[in-house]
Amino acid sequence: MAAYSYWQGASARRPFASGAPPSSADVVVIGGGLLGSCCAYWLARRGRSVLLLERDGVAAGATGRNAGFVVPTTARAYSEVVRQHGPAVARAVRRLAVDGTRMLTRVVVDEGVAADLRSTDLIELALDGEQVRLAKREVELSVADGFPMSWLDRDDLAHVIGTPLDDRIAGGTTVSGALANSVAVTDGIIGAAGRLGAAVHTGVTVNAVRATPSGVRVDTNHGVVHAAQAVIAVNAWSGELVPRLADVIRPVQGQVIATPAMPALFPAGMAAPISDSGVYWQQDPDGSVILGGCRTVTAPPADPTGQVPQPEVHEALLRVLPSLFPALGPVRSAHSWAGAMAFTADGLPVAERVDESVWAVGGFNGHGMPFGAIVADLVAEWVCTGVRGTRLAPFALDRATLGGSFA
Repeated sequence: MAAYSYWQGASARRPFASGAPPSSADVVVIGGGLLGSCCAYWLARRGRSVLLLERDGVAAGATGRNAGFVVPTTARAYSEVVRQHGPAVARAVRRLAVDGTRMLTRVVVDEGVAADLRSTDLIELALDGEQVRLAKREVELSVADGFPMSWLDRDDLAHVIGTPLDDRIAGGTTVSGALANSVAVTDGIIGAAGRLGAAVHTGVTVNAVRATPSGVRVDTNHGVVHAAQAVIAVNAWSGELVPRLADVIRPVQGQVIATPAMPALFPAGMAAPISDSGVYWQQDPDGSVILGGCRTVTAPPADPTGQVPQPEVHEALLRVLPSLFPALGPVRSAHSWAGAMAFTADGLPVAERVDESVWAVGGFNGHGMPFGAIVADLVAEWVCTGVRGTRLAPFALDRATLGGSFA
């Protein structure tokens, strides 16, 4: 079990400046994951002097420790979002995910990012009658609202998946999305921000962010940085810099394994409703299968921001593929890692101005990849114009549904 992820180990990342950052900038962005990197990129494209500060390294948190899925849907089942937030909000958030997936792909292409971002189908299996009913309802609601989604029966799946199916698999849903090396994508976007003039400093711990009469004061382990505005994009660690977010955006540990290279079996990204938190996997072009989930099979760790994999979760992940595809036999792990995601009570992220000149964004519920580029663009527009666009309205901090219980 390793302290770094499959993507972090496989990606050659560009060096960034460390040590004391510049003492001033128009906008300071705190956090070097996908959201922070995209914020720096869009702000620099709008002509702002940008300084991005990252405590560890680029994509050191959830972005670099995920399974590489870019799924253009809501984090929770669409039917659940409709029930909890209403049809209009559900449609708006789903459309944001669809448009965000396209935007991320466009940025990668336009900026010549050398990253493995593959457009492909994403399939979620259904294993029994109730799951089939819910899955078909998900297709019905999605299509009615203009979001393409299809049902695949067992015979359809048998033609897609390169190994025999367990008898429990009745079918599955499919949407078009993407799979990515999330570290390479983020590194490329932050490199593009640098070409536009953004300064990036890693190894900088931000201790406090305070609005002042003249702008924002950012206290770091290397001294003070003064800026006109700041964007906090530290996700699971949001409560450290914005105390009132501590009970709103909460860290949840996720865990992933990578197998040794296997024959080509899974041409699409896959998921299955096994365990309360589900499982999901993709097969990398090198043959490795990257598989995550099962976090609810044991009690959460005392420190959910830690990066130590839990043995019970590891063993549960190893059992997933043999249980669904018996011909595979036992599966072993070549690599295992953990990382902190950030969850909210109602399944939607937060994007809010938390002080006069300070914005905070986070809590994507393990589903940040389709939203990173577009939410960052909308936040950058808000920072530059002072006007929150209507597309960010569902992510307001004062929404009533944030008072619920956490998943």
